[in-house]
Amino acid sequence: MVTLKKIFLFTLLVVMGLGQSRFSFIHQDTSVAGLHEFYQYEAWIVNTSSDTLQLTTNRLYRTTPPPEWSASMCIEIVCLPPFIDVYDFSLSPGDSAWFALDIYPFEVEGLGEWSIEVIDSTTMEADTADISYTFGAIGVVDEPTPPAPVEFNLVQVFPNPTNAMFNTALHNMIPGGYELTLFDLSGRTLETRWLEIQRSGRYQVSWNVGGYTSGSYLLRVKSGDQLWMKRITIIK
Repeated sequence: MVTLKKIFLFTLLVVMGLGQSRFSFIHQDTSVAGLHEFYQYEAWIVNTSSDTLQLTTNRLYRTTPPPEWSASMCIEIVCLPPFIDVYDFSLSPGDSAWFALDIYPFEVEGLGEWSIEVIDSTTMEADTADISYTFGAIGVVDEPTPPAPVEFNLVQVFPNPTNAMFNTALHNMIPGGYELTLFDLSGRTLETRWLEIQRSGRYQVSWNVGGYTSGSYLLRVKSGDQLWMKRITIIK
């Protein structure tokens, strides 16, 4: 049976600030997550001072997205409900905090634009990321059989959350050596793996995390000056 299916395209434009004297807000990655259910903007908030900072993350709407969309912020292990726009936290000297804006368009075409402000509550200095996200159909195709899922991420982690093991899949990577490192949120290295890719394709590395406690962890994939960071949640 032939059915018609819309082909969707998303574009995401990010404009970052120039950093501040006591902290920096650094864009890390933009990716498709899940089975194309949501789109994720990732960044690091880095304390570059010798003081413990009291910071506020504030989400402002420059263009209101369609009401069917959902967008929520995550700071470290705290993922806020979509209706929460402000979050206060502290950051010790030299530490960094992982930030994400998760956007769920639910295949509804439209435009959403946000400004993410990180504010130093002492000096009132702010660093800002302006995020513009467009989701729309670019055509219709015949679909005689259900297609296999298309992998947009170069690096994927599944299952996530997990309670015992997870896999890291690398897709269409440039041949070379890859270092995969698992960290806890304090920055302590837990495990390191090495993967040598001889030719482009799909490669998978399995991890046994049954001995770790519940919480969030970070997986870093590095090759030369290329770097990917993924967050892993372990639930016991």
